[in-house]
Amino acid sequence: MRNFLKPFLFVVTGLLAAAFIASFSLAQEELKEEAKATKAAVAELTEQERALHKDLATVEDEMKVLEQAIAEKEKALAGLEQVEADIDHKREALQAQREETSKELTELLRKLWPIHVLNTTQRGRAMETWDQADREFTWLAALYERAGSKMQEIGQQNAALRNTLEEQKQAAEKARAELASINQDKDRLLGARIEFQRRIAEVRKEKLSAEEELEQILAAIQDMEYKLKREAERKADEARRKEEEEKRQAEAARQAEEERLKAEAERQAEEERKQAEAARRAEQERLRTALEEARAEFEPKPMPSLSGRKAIGGLKGKLPWPVERGNLRLSFKENADPPHRGLGLSVFEREQVHAVAWGKVVHSDTLRGYGKVVILVHGEEYFSLYAYLAETSVEVGEEVDSGQVIGRAGYFPELKGPGLYFELRFHQKAINPKAWLASLN
Repeated sequence: MRNFLKPFLFVVTGLLAAAFIASFSLAQEELKEEAKATKAAVAELTEQERALHKDLATVEDEMKVLEQAIAEKEKALAGLEQVEADIDHKREALQAQREETSKELTELLRKLWPIHVLNTTQRGRAMETWDQADREFTWLAALYERAGSKMQEIGQQNAALRNTLEEQKQAAEKARAELASINQDKDRLLGARIEFQRRIAEVRKEKLSAEEELEQILAAIQDMEYKLKREAERKADEARRKEEEEKRQAEAARQAEEERLKAEAERQAEEERKQAEAARRAEQERLRTALEEARAEFEPKPMPSLSGRKAIGGLKGKLPWPVERGNLRLSFKENADPPHRGLGLSVFEREQVHAVAWGKVVHSDTLRGYGKVVILVHGEEYFSLYAYLAETSVEVGEEVDSGQVIGRAGYFPELKGPGLYFELRFHQKAINPKAWLASLN
């Protein structure tokens, strides 16, 4: 794949992922709203079911009361049925009595009927005597009275039997009415219970449907959350890999830049070193030229003012140090690369700098690479040089005595602080000043 396409594909992939996440998030929010509404519906149905159960409990209580009443009615009905049975027994007894009475009456009439027929046909002619006729009359009268009594008794029995039948009919009607009332109450209670159970079944069915729907919605939300989580993890991994790649590239770029800067610094340092070396050499050359000029200026002259006391040639190892306080930090190393032809002293800031011997000022000005410099010629081809001064207090042509203050120490770059560079030359060659200065011990 071409490298220039990678950023484009990365942006497109990021946009697609963002669109995917945004779409899923929107759908997830809609499902959550739907789940919230379904939960509310389930809660409402649960409340309805609880209310129906409460109503059903009330109905059950009413049914218990009613069942108790029905039991009492059934008990009363059983009593009525017993009364009806007793009445029926009574009726059967009355009917048996009436049949017995009827039999007795029939027997009487069977006895009376031939006599009645005989009396009607003979009209007393068969009677032989009045006594016989009187006995038959009395006997017949008793039979007639007995028959009349039986007939009256049968009439009373028929009346009692009718009353009993009427009483039995009323008892049966009352029992049937009670039974109908009981059955009506039972039907009403059974209908109420069936209605409540039907409503509870409907609510339960609707609640079950809502719960199943809610379960499906929650499962869908969980599935979306899982996918979003996986997508977020994938995106996080992708971002982490991208960050690591950017860090790796940045580290590589930093190292490359560091190498480049290091090479550039080394190149510049080498260049500066060469330039400094060239400048130093040029300055030394210029200094050498200045010394040559100074020497040429003084060489022809015999230095008449010099006295033996002031002659420097006999002061080797006895010259005073150019500062009263300081530390020797840089020594004379002529063979070093680059060579070091003088001494480096670290001193206090603005430390007084003294002439190491009598001499004449041949230079009191700035030299490139050395700061402010004072050069003294001491005769006998000896020169002393004092560099990196903060200020000078002598003028060119001025004669100075040994120990006279010729300036104050300034910043010595090589020592990174206040210091003095001191150099001693014989003819044009730098010599080790330490051999001419008094021993530090």
